Amino acid sequence: MRARRGLLAFGLSTAFAVTGLLARSAPAADNTLMVCTACHIPHDGKLDSIESVRMTPEGWRMTLSRMVRNHGLQLKQDEAHRILKYLADNYGLAPSEIPPFEYALEERNSTLEDKDKAGLPPGVIGACVQCHSFARIALQRRTPEMWRRLPDLHEYFVPFVASDTSSSGNLTDPWREVATGQAVPYFTKRFPFQTAAWTRWQAAAKPDYSGKWLVVGHDPAKGGDYTGTLLVTASGNDEYSGKFTHRFEDGSSASGTTAAVLYTKFQWRGHAQVGGKDELEIFFGNENGSMMRGRRLLTPIGDLGMDETLYKVGGGGARLLTVIPGSIQAGHTSRVRLFGMNLPASVNAGAISLGRGIKINSVTRADDNTLLAEVSADANAAVGPRKAAITGVAGAQAMYLYKTVDYIAITPERGYGRPGGTRGPKVNQQFEANGFTHGPDGKPVNIGRVGPLKWDVAERVSRIGDDDVLYCGNVNQYGTFIANTDGPNPERAHSESNVGDVWVEAWYQPDPNRPPMGARAFMLLMPPKFVFNPIN
Repeated sequence: MRARRGLLAFGLSTAFAVTGLLARSAPAADNTLMVCTACHIPHDGKLDSIESVRMTPEGWRMTLSRMVRNHGLQLKQDEAHRILKYLADNYGLAPSEIPPFEYALEERNSTLEDKDKAGLPPGVIGACVQCHSFARIALQRRTPEMWRRLPDLHEYFVPFVASDTSSSGNLTDPWREVATGQAVPYFTKRFPFQTAAWTRWQAAAKPDYSGKWLVVGHDPAKGGDYTGTLLVTASGNDEYSGKFTHRFEDGSSASGTTAAVLYTKFQWRGHAQVGGKDELEIFFGNENGSMMRGRRLLTPIGDLGMDETLYKVGGGGARLLTVIPGSIQAGHTSRVRLFGMNLPASVNAGAISLGRGIKINSVTRADDNTLLAEVSADANAAVGPRKAAITGVAGAQAMYLYKTVDYIAITPERGYGRPGGTRGPKVNQQFEANGFTHGPDGKPVNIGRVGPLKWDVAERVSRIGDDDVLYCGNVNQYGTFIANTDGPNPERAHSESNVGDVWVEAWYQPDPNRPPMGARAFMLLMPPKFVFNPIN
């Protein structure tokens, strides 16, 4: 099985039109890059433009795609896999260089880069970031010479870059002047080719990812929090296969298989099969291979997905990894799932503690990694943070005891999508509503998902005769906004497409005798998109 990543075909060479990162690759040979020497001349022992850049697998995939699309490079499928694997392994990023910007690789499309852009010189934003994300730049490292070449590259492939960027009003000086005088020096200093992190990672011993992993995840749609197991088998050349099972907070479960390749010895790219559907795994391991984190993409374009953290089971002591749910209401009886590794064979109610005022009524073992406890919270117990702990088990987990849900809020606050289904894929948006209570200090505390909820879409009036709510799409019972088909739509004035902006609303009514509490999020429907880059 080959693990694929994304929809973008590589273009001119039909042998290379493989729609994404494939997780099967032949062993890297000394002549792996010989195909590149037809155009790239060795200089000082390195291939010009290639061995002076470091990027993620997705970054190198975009480079190879450009070679095929724009320069007529002909590659057989196995050659493409081998070159991509070689470049990502030998000219990649270290584990510590990716986390600040991994959201772009995980395709978290609603991420706001305000924090990343806060310290940028204005010229960098005007010359670079108004066209693509800052993360796309930050996920590469270059020598000074290679940073200096970027403005030339942009003007060659995007001849109107100067006029397009200047017309936005973000630049007061000519684009090239700003790009060469401000952007290039900034990136040369902040993202150099040689770093201590990369040197350490090249010399470090690389872990084996085969074995048993425990999964702690979150599905913002129907499932909620979930736990599970992943059994991984190595087949050589950094290729792995696995079988997994997930058990969700709503009581459902799912099982599947995966085939993956490990790039740069820590970047897991997998293609999973779950119930006849494809899922893509974008995970990142830590330096000792004891943990992975990332996103499970439920669609090829990554608009819907689930978050996961995976812990490798080893010979260490017992450890509690998560408690579901993470909050308990005073005066109620709840069922709590305690999930961890190497848990004691026998655990009674007296060995579990959730803090004062919470009684453990009974404990049953669901499997080797899961304990189910029925607990009762005293109505007069003091609200506030608690610790869930098991005697003899490390890793006490934070919980919260609350009395009332004071209000709800929707995440993300701003979502976006695109109509599709005819000429391009739909881009949908997942929303989730969390409850908030006021803590002892009066400050709001997020107590997690609440429900049942009623989801709806309302008009966001921005012009006379606004009718976007009739045509943009709908939100389902799990908070998933599903975009309408792409247009033009003859039912709309001037045959407009099914784009626009609306409010997405969630309504929660825990007390039938009181009015429901509600929350809103902004939803923007933009024109259809046809090219989905690995890094936007």
